[in-house]
Amino acid sequence: MILSFIVPCYNVELYVEKCIDSLENQDIPKDDYEILAYDDESKDNTLCVLEKLAKKYPNIKVTSHKNKGLSGTRNRGIREAQGDFIWFIDSDDWIEECCLAQIVGRLTRDVDVLAFNGFIPEGGRAKKCKCFENSVADKATLFVTGFADAAQMFIFRREFLIVNNCFFKEGIKHEDTLFTPITLYKANFFIFYRESVYHFLKRAGSITTVKDLKRIYDLNDNMAYLSEYADTINNLVVKRGFLNHIAHHITEMLNYGIDNGPAGEMLIKQIMQEHPYYWQIMKNATDLKPRLIYWAVKLSPLPFITTYRLLTKLK
Repeated sequence: MILSFIVPCYNVELYVEKCIDSLENQDIPKDDYEILAYDDESKDNTLCVLEKLAKKYPNIKVTSHKNKGLSGTRNRGIREAQGDFIWFIDSDDWIEECCLAQIVGRLTRDVDVLAFNGFIPEGGRAKKCKCFENSVADKATLFVTGFADAAQMFIFRREFLIVNNCFFKEGIKHEDTLFTPITLYKANFFIFYRESVYHFLKRAGSITTVKDLKRIYDLNDNMAYLSEYADTINNLVVKRGFLNHIAHHITEMLNYGIDNGPAGEMLIKQIMQEHPYYWQIMKNATDLKPRLIYWAVKLSPLPFITTYRLLTKLK
């Protein structure tokens, strides 16, 4: 079997059928791929919808388990998948119809990662979003020019993930910000497929749209770990790109702090005091935005939080 889709499902009764239908409306034989759909103790009728779809499509395996969260479910999928390659799908998203023949045709046995582009909703229309820049040709240029963290934008060789112990950290939010940079760094052979094939749905109440302090704590833990990991990278070009990637997520963490009001502002102030090297990472970033934020904060006569709050209003 060539490909396994891993689809964690939680309270998506209104969306999961569209997701699964998009995986089934493809241009390769059903025997070439499987869909592993995991119901994560949904409170709605998600499991009933999945069981109905399993009767309709022979290549779906539906499993219900106690709430493992997104990371735990993906990790279970990695271990149970029968396909040579793995594609993580969020259950409220969908993919382009009849896109698999072109993708599968590029999945030779020496490929570790295949990257592609996608779509995000904007003003009622689908806007193309890049996982990587057009100039990317190898790992070095990928890290120099930047990449999306969303694990759904990559197809991974299963053996590569297992041999390199590339699993998601469980019990956290922003798991992709930790998983993706390290996994891409460990990969050797990339394929960059420049078509847009993945559709993201942004909805109120989804995992990626809810704001809370745990996001800040988890992003901080991830950035601290990635900063230490960067010290193990010997390729200076890749290392600089890796640190630049961290700089953007430090900015993201600061934005979450402002979004969460006084409690969030106090938290990011404490974090930046405890991790002064975050400022150095932003100062030395290759991209302009983190550097501008660094100098604006350092040169401002106003307190850090006041300055950063003003910067967010200038977007």
